[in-house]
Amino acid sequence: MIRKKTKSKSLTAISFRNNLIVSISIGFTVAAIFIFFEVREFNKDAEKAREEGLESKKELVKAEVEKVIDYIHFTRLFMEKRMRNNLKERTYEAWSIINNIYNKNHETHTKREILHLVKQALRPVRFNNGRGYYFLVSLNGVEELYPVRPEFEGENLIDLQDARGNYVIKDEIKIAKEQGEGFVKGYWRKPYADSTKMFAKTSFIKVFKPLGIYVGCGDYLIDVRKDIQDDIKMRIKRTRFGEYGYVFVNTYTGVAVVIDSKKYSEGDTIWELTDPYGVKVIQEEWKAVNKPGGGFIRYHWLKPGTDKIAPKISFIKGVDEWQWMIGAGVYIDVIEENIARERELLYKRMIRKGGLGLLLILIVLVLIFYMAQRNARIIHSNLETFISKLRIAVKSGKKMNADDYSLVDLQNILPPINEIIEHKKEAEAQLKESEIRFRTIFENLPVMLLVFDNDLNIKFCNKEFNREFNIKSHKKIEKRALLRYLPNNKTNKDFISALPKCDGNFREINIKTSQGDKWHNWACFNTPGGETILAGFDITPIYQNQKHLAESNATKDKILSVVSHDLHGPFNTIIGFSNILLSNEEKLNADKRRRYLQHIHNSSKSMHTMLTNLLSWARAQSGKIKLYFTVVELYLLTSEIVKILSPLAAQKNIKLINEIEAGLTLHSDTSLLRIIIQNLVANGIKFTEPGGKVEVSARWSDDNTIKLIVIDSGIGMPSAMVEKINSGQRVESSPGTNKESGTGLGLLICQEFITYLDGTLKVKSHPNEGSSFVVSLPAHKQLRQKL
Repeated sequence: MIRKKTKSKSLTAISFRNNLIVSISIGFTVAAIFIFFEVREFNKDAEKAREEGLESKKELVKAEVEKVIDYIHFTRLFMEKRMRNNLKERTYEAWSIINNIYNKNHETHTKREILHLVKQALRPVRFNNGRGYYFLVSLNGVEELYPVRPEFEGENLIDLQDARGNYVIKDEIKIAKEQGEGFVKGYWRKPYADSTKMFAKTSFIKVFKPLGIYVGCGDYLIDVRKDIQDDIKMRIKRTRFGEYGYVFVNTYTGVAVVIDSKKYSEGDTIWELTDPYGVKVIQEEWKAVNKPGGGFIRYHWLKPGTDKIAPKISFIKGVDEWQWMIGAGVYIDVIEENIARERELLYKRMIRKGGLGLLLILIVLVLIFYMAQRNARIIHSNLETFISKLRIAVKSGKKMNADDYSLVDLQNILPPINEIIEHKKEAEAQLKESEIRFRTIFENLPVMLLVFDNDLNIKFCNKEFNREFNIKSHKKIEKRALLRYLPNNKTNKDFISALPKCDGNFREINIKTSQGDKWHNWACFNTPGGETILAGFDITPIYQNQKHLAESNATKDKILSVVSHDLHGPFNTIIGFSNILLSNEEKLNADKRRRYLQHIHNSSKSMHTMLTNLLSWARAQSGKIKLYFTVVELYLLTSEIVKILSPLAAQKNIKLINEIEAGLTLHSDTSLLRIIIQNLVANGIKFTEPGGKVEVSARWSDDNTIKLIVIDSGIGMPSAMVEKINSGQRVESSPGTNKESGTGLGLLICQEFITYLDGTLKVKSHPNEGSSFVVSLPAHKQLRQKL
C-alpha cells in the first residue's frame, strides 16, 4: 500500500509538471511567435533602410574612386607621347640657341670657338625637375658636351653600348645623317637604382650641320611616370566630397601614398595597420583590390576633426600598372543610430504586450491543474501494468496482451511493440550469420586489411597481410609501430603526415615487407564505432613498369637533343658554302670552288660520323654500346674539329686556337673523344662575345693522365651552375651571346661520355671572366671493348 501511494503522488506531480510545462510552453510559444514576427518585420524594415542607405553611400564612394582611376588611365595613355613632345621641344630650343650663336659669330670666330660658346650656353641648362640636360656629339662620334660626365668630353664614344649591347652613338649618328633628327631608344642602369635592372631611356637628337654636330636630350620613362604620379597625388589630396569624404592611396605592399592622418605620413609602411576592433585595414584593402572591378571593406576609423571612432565603408580598386590601391570612404554611424532608436521603441511595445500574455497563461494553468489530478490516477495504473508486462516480453520474447490495459492509447502501441520483439529475434540470428560471412570475406580478400581498436592496437589482420609482413593476428602491435616498416623518404613522409586524416584516399608508399622493399597503395578509414581500418595492395610491378617507361622516354629526349645540338654546326657549313657556290658560280675560280667543295665534303663526313656516334650514344643509354680504345693523335683530331667549327666561329669573328703539340697521344675511343671535344669547343663559341677566342690545349699530368683543356673568353657562369656541372647534374640551357638556342644537354652528354672513358670533367668559371673545361683522361690503356 505504501509503495502504491508513493507512486500515485509521484505520477500526479509528474502529470501536473508536464501539463504546467506544456501550458507555459504554449504561452511562451505564442509570445515568441508574436515577438518573432514583430522583430522580423522590424528587421526587414531596418535592413531595407540600412541597405538603401548603404547602397547610396557605396555608389557615392565608388563614383569618387572611378573618377580618380579614369583620370589616371587618361593621363597614362598620353604619358609617353608627353615625354616625346617634351624632349622634342627642349631639343628644338637648344638647336635655336646654337643657331643664334652661330649666326652671330660665324663671320668673326672659328667653328671651334663657336662650339665653345655653344657648350658654355648649354652646359648649365637643367629641366624636368633638374634631371634633364643637353648633350652635344660630333658626327664622327666625339662627345663634345656631357654635363653629368664631363670626364668623357673630347673622347670618341662611337663604340659605346647600352645595357643590351646596342651601339647608341652609331644609331644617333645614322639618324642625324639620314633624317636630320629623330628619336633613339636605349637601355641603361640608373645611378642609385637596382644595378640588376635596365631602364628604357628615350632621346631626341637634331643635327646642326654648320658645326658638324647634333644636339639632344633624353629622359627615362620611369621618371616621367613619377612626375605624373606626383601631379595626380596633389590632385587626389585636394579631392573632398560629403561631410567627411576624401580619397586615399596605398601601394599593393602597404606603403602610404596619399593619407589623411595625424599619426601616419606618406611613405610609411602601414601593412599591419589595425582598427580598434582588430581589422587589418590595409590587408582588407588588398583583398578588395583582387576582386574583379574592386570591392568594399568595412572598418572603424577616427572621424576627421573629432575624437570619435565610427564605422566606415570604403570602396577600393587597384591600378595594377602603378601597384596603387585607390580608395574612398564614408561613415555609416548615422544609419545605425536611426535604426537603434526605432529598435528601442519596438522593445517598449513588446514589454506591454508581454504582460497581457502572462495573465492569460495563469488562467489557463488553473484549469489544467484540475484536469491533471483526474487523469494522473488513470495513467498511473495503466503504466504500472505496461512496464511490468514489457519487461517480461523483452526477456522471454513472448507477445504482450491488449486486454491487460484500460487505456486505448496503450492498446494501440502493443502491435508495433510485438512486431519489434519478433524482429529482434530475427535480427539476432541474421547478425550471427553476417559475422560469419564477414569473417570469411575479410580473411580471404586479396587485399591487405588491418583493423585497430581505440587504443591503436591491431584487432584483426587478414591472411594477405600476414603473407606480406609475416605478422600474426594474435600479436599485439600498435599502429604507430608499423611505421618502422617505412623507409625514410619524401613519399613516406607525405603518407605519414596524411595518415591521421583517415580520408579513405589511397596513397603510394615505399615499404619493407618479408619479401623485401616494395611499393604499395594504402588507405585509412574510420568506422562509426571508433575503429581504424587500413587497406592496401601491392603496386610494385606497376611502379617498376612506370620507372622503365620514364627511363625510355628520357633516352628518347636525349637523342633528339643531341641531334639538334651536334648537327647544327656541319649543316651551317654545308648550307653556307653551297650558297656561296650557287650565288657566285661564275665569279669563283677553280681553286676557290675546290676549297669550298672540300669544306662541304669535310662537313658531310663529319655529319655522317656524328650520326654514327649518336647511334652509338643512344645504344649507350640502353646499355648496348661497345667502346674501342685505340691510339689517338690529339693534335690531328683537334685540328679536324677546329676545321669543322671554323665557319661557325667566323660568323662571330671568334679565333679558334689549337695549342696541342703534335705527337701527343693517348689510348681512348676516338668517336666518343671527338664528340666530347667538339661539344666543348662549340659550347665555347656559343657563349663567347664576337671578337673573342676559344683555345684547345693538352698536357701530361703527374697522376699519369692527360689534361685536355678548352678555354674561352666568354660570358662565364655563376658559381651555382659551376657546382651543378662539377657534381654531374644537368643545367638549364640559356641563349648564346648571339641569341643561339640550345637544349642544355651538351655538357651532360660530355659528362656521360667522359665517364665511359674513365675520365673526369672539372669546370672553372666566373661571370664575365670566361670558362675553363678540364677533361682528365687516362694516358695509357690496353686496347679493349666495354659494354
